[in-house]
Amino acid sequence: MVGRGVERQRVEGWAPSGGQDAAPRQPAGMSELAAFLRAHVQRETVPVALYAAGEGLYQRLSAAPPAEADWGRFLVAMGEVAAERLDDGAAAARWFRRCLDQEAVHHDAESCVAAGFGQGVLWERAGDPGRALPAYRAAATEGFRCLVMRPATVRAASAAVRLGFDRAGALQPGDAALAKQAWLVLTWLHSNEPAAIDPVLIEEAGRQLCAFLLPEDDPTRLAAVWRAWPPHALGDWNDASPACLAALFALAARAADHHLSDEGGGAAYWLLAEAARGKAEGGRRKAEE
Repeated sequence: MVGRGVERQRVEGWAPSGGQDAAPRQPAGMSELAAFLRAHVQRETVPVALYAAGEGLYQRLSAAPPAEADWGRFLVAMGEVAAERLDDGAAAARWFRRCLDQEAVHHDAESCVAAGFGQGVLWERAGDPGRALPAYRAAATEGFRCLVMRPATVRAASAAVRLGFDRAGALQPGDAALAKQAWLVLTWLHSNEPAAIDPVLIEEAGRQLCAFLLPEDDPTRLAAVWRAWPPHALGDWNDASPACLAALFALAARAADHHLSDEGGGAAYWLLAEAARGKAEGGRRKAEE
């Protein structure tokens, strides 16, 4: 299966750094881990100071690390700081490895998916797609197995599909399954947590929607093509549900507007999305009666 409009993507990592504060501040009542993660997200701390604070925190807690998800998120955040803000790939790899090795402590599958994706990014940036591809595939596969309906899972799967297509010149069956599952997660996010879909995520996934899924000649065929592509569900979210189809059409419209503007854009998909949304809302009202 050869996709239309496939082009070489820039290797995406994390958001750009910024901020001027000398050290992360800890609000009253917030744990040290939570304070560090807050500073990491807000990006108001000088990277060197943030990383030094994180190293100190790791030294204090690593002998008996807390059995909570924030520990895994902290290890991933340290890897992201090292990779994106300090340009230290070797240090980043160590932090990602720590997250994966300590899954039995933090029990946070999302952190493990993010760590696996991060390691894949490091290898791809180092010019080693042969090691990046299995890292992406493993991260995505674990995310789907654990029902991690989060952007990190979509990013890992999209990266695996991109590199796999580059290598083979066609979409291989295993990668086709990853692509469908990534789109299932994306439709779930659109329906349940739309704010989680950032511009970079929709750019990556939208390109592949256009390349591999959207019909070239008849937009009304999209639902049939979608339902014929396995697998058909992640947990209780399935590809035939009205809410899933409404989200699919809306995402297809956004993707076509951006990537297929010279072919008419997403006008037809917006109409399909409106009709599907009405059907989904009608079904919800009926179920509540």
